[in-house]
Amino acid sequence: MAGHGRKCQKRMTKTDNWPQDLLLSTLSILPPKSLLRFKSVSKHWKSLIVSPDFVEHHLQTQQNQEYPQLIFVSPGSRTDIYLESVTVVDVPRVEAEGADTKSRKGFQRSPLNICHLPYDFYFFSNSCDGVFCFFGNTNIFVYNPGTREFRMLQIENEGSPIVPSYFSSDCFGQAFSTHHLIGFGRDQVTKECKIIRIFLPKERDEHNIQECEVFTLNSNTRASWRSIGKVSYLIGAAQKPVNVDGVLYWMLDPRHANPSEMIVSLDLHTERFQPISHPSCCSEASNDLPRRYMGLLSLRNSLCLAEPRRALHYNIWIMNRGDGIWEKLFSIDWVLMTYRSPLAFPIVELKDGTFFVSHCGDNLQIYYPEEKCFSEVLLKQGKSVVASAYYESLVPLYGEPLVY
Repeated sequence: MAGHGRKCQKRMTKTDNWPQDLLLSTLSILPPKSLLRFKSVSKHWKSLIVSPDFVEHHLQTQQNQEYPQLIFVSPGSRTDIYLESVTVVDVPRVEAEGADTKSRKGFQRSPLNICHLPYDFYFFSNSCDGVFCFFGNTNIFVYNPGTREFRMLQIENEGSPIVPSYFSSDCFGQAFSTHHLIGFGRDQVTKECKIIRIFLPKERDEHNIQECEVFTLNSNTRASWRSIGKVSYLIGAAQKPVNVDGVLYWMLDPRHANPSEMIVSLDLHTERFQPISHPSCCSEASNDLPRRYMGLLSLRNSLCLAEPRRALHYNIWIMNRGDGIWEKLFSIDWVLMTYRSPLAFPIVELKDGTFFVSHCGDNLQIYYPEEKCFSEVLLKQGKSVVASAYYESLVPLYGEPLVY
């Protein structure tokens, strides 16, 4: 009888007669839209698809694809946010009659997703693992286009504008609210999504000391904003935070008390700020090319910095994640009218070593570092957009499905 029981238990573990490894590898290559439907196949499939291990395995599989998707975001509206998904494909072409067929990179565009939101003036903060974060003066909107799940949060602790103007632009030409700084990412230990808000308290003093609060997106229905206290570093306004492996990075304001500290990091697990090393170009920044015209970005899953070199080109520096040492990744030759013009910036690197580069919010090109040249414009947008690399994910927000 004992042996018979063990055989029954063994048969029950082979649910649906699918070997577990084959089931896992098959489901992990599917888009979230299909996986959400397959949750109704059986209890076993549902428990597998929603399990934290599968969510991470699926995300990793998507990130290993040859070409990423791109998302074009059109924020800035008081009630609507537009998202357009663009898939990179190889398009065959023939150079001449009788010649071998070659291919070039092309795009397949999907219809716009329109998110109708409560009245506010929305800006794009950043994305992480397939989830996008937008914020206004009173609302924060977090959205996973793959699962269509969203969270809408109210900002409870009213603050004072970081700078007097209503909004400003960073060195990449992206508009940001100057009311507060919003960052988004995932705790790499708990795998929970967190929203960071940095602001000046309503009753501020002459030192302009910023404060920080956190909201954790988990299954706790009573979750609320938590204060993690004052920020010892004066973070510059109007800049997009950079997320790398559960750590957010910002450039410090030139008025920061310690001039040798130029970049600050916030670990989303320990929730602690600390300065990090910076490229030598930051220390050498002159009055003609001040630090505020530099910008942070993420490439190769590492922190990078764009350094304009007057009117002809600029350098991309990358930080080694092991020892924190910076080295020059490549230079982009781009004719700028002045260094105050918005910088073109690399969005994502492809497997062949080329980069998608966005410029002025309405232009997308491919840059070839070895030849130091660009391809033709691949997409031309009719309105100002923010381009972002995108991999579909099942990352949960513990919210509701968005109804268009």
